[in-house]
Amino acid sequence: KQWYQRRVAITAGIIEEDRQLIAGDNDFTLSEYTEKTIMYGMIMLFGAVFPLAPLIALICNLIDVRVDGYRILWKNRRYIAQRAEDIGIWQYILEFLNMVGVVVNSLIIAMTLTKNGSILDPYYDSPWAVAFAFEHVCFIVKFVISYIIPDVPSDVQFKMRKEQFQVNQLFEKGPANKGSEASTPAANGEGAAV
Repeated sequence: KQWYQRRVAITAGIIEEDRQLIAGDNDFTLSEYTEKTIMYGMIMLFGAVFPLAPLIALICNLIDVRVDGYRILWKNRRYIAQRAEDIGIWQYILEFLNMVGVVVNSLIIAMTLTKNGSILDPYYDSPWAVAFAFEHVCFIVKFVISYIIPDVPSDVQFKMRKEQFQVNQLFEKGPANKGSEASTPAANGEGAAV
């Protein structure tokens, strides 16, 4: 009886500690997606101006992962898990940032083109041609890569088909009858291993 009282006291203490934790954001993913999208947008739009930006963003993200993990595990209450098929509208926002980033970076490269003995010297007088060519090459590479890499990996597709097959098999069998279990050979003692 004493062990039960100690266990109840410990459980009550844990519950009270959990109640005293800070209530987390109602939508933690919204603030995280917003933060990461702004950072990605700055890198995409102005990466040509400040080439160290991706490295700084990587360091910030590595630190942010640890800080968020600590905050989620130790400082906030447990979040309620929600099922999601994909990242939703954020996919379209990131694709838009990709498109705008390619255009902006091609214009930045074309406008800062100078005669310095590089391979682009013959095009020094026509920066718009350089911007146009760079933009189209980037878009072609992007679309080729997005065509080659599938949206859903093959092993995930296989597991999804397997799960769908198993669900279909369960529906074909129908509800299990209590009388059918008694008539099986194993239930009657037939075919049992000796």
